[in-house]
Amino acid sequence: ASGKGAGGIWFPAPQLNPRQGYSQKPVVWRFEWPQHIIDKLVTSENPSGTISNSDLELAGGLIHLEALAQTFDVRERTLLSKTDNLNTLFWQRKGSATTEKVPSHLLRLFGIHQRYHRYVSRHDYIPGESNPLADGLSRDFNLTWDEQMEVLAPHLPTPREYQIWTPTEEFMDAILGALLRKRVPPESLIVAPSQPAPVARPPSGSPTLTWPSAPYSKPSRAKFEKYTSSDQDFCKEKLRPSEIPLGLSRLKVTYGSVPRRPRAWGPRSR
Repeated sequence: ASGKGAGGIWFPAPQLNPRQGYSQKPVVWRFEWPQHIIDKLVTSENPSGTISNSDLELAGGLIHLEALAQTFDVRERTLLSKTDNLNTLFWQRKGSATTEKVPSHLLRLFGIHQRYHRYVSRHDYIPGESNPLADGLSRDFNLTWDEQMEVLAPHLPTPREYQIWTPTEEFMDAILGALLRKRVPPESLIVAPSQPAPVARPPSGSPTLTWPSAPYSKPSRAKFEKYTSSDQDFCKEKLRPSEIPLGLSRLKVTYGSVPRRPRAWGPRSR
């Protein structure tokens, strides 16, 4: 997301079943913020604004999840969404905020959305230099869709294969209300998706990932890979459907064997 608007792209794994009217192709979307939202953005010229860029990024993250929920059957699936904004990342991972400002209103909607669509969301970081697709979709509103996708074509593994999704007015009213710190009713966020498309054959199953059962260390000790911003971090070959399940490997918590605890939990009595 940016001060102009929000946008993103989903690369669905082959195990996801598209909904009626959609197909097994990447999903692109974008939304331009209305002027009354832009006018409340905190900038050097408007230090008394009530909406930060991180707030807009968080709002974009929820629209991003709605894009996939409306185009694919995400029930009982794990969704991996990435952002280049660290504030947004930790809000999404925590699911709550110790504030009464915009994030608390948006995170409430995150919980309602996840409960209704029955998915598990995971969130990760992507350096800004490695995020040209979402950056272009959230900024270049002067371009038509054909012009926009032509500009982004060098970053896509299959430039001609994509489908466009547009958020509904009802859903965006709920998002904009949260940005204005309004407690919107839960039903205003709910947009019933179309039915999944008929499946010609049974799904091939879940991605082949091995998840050991015994935790090796406390979650606080779990170490993730370090990221450094670099133009070489972006690799469009990793965006092919066959490579998507591998992207979940980084979210594994360190696992291994744990010694059996002794029966005695304290000093023995005589």
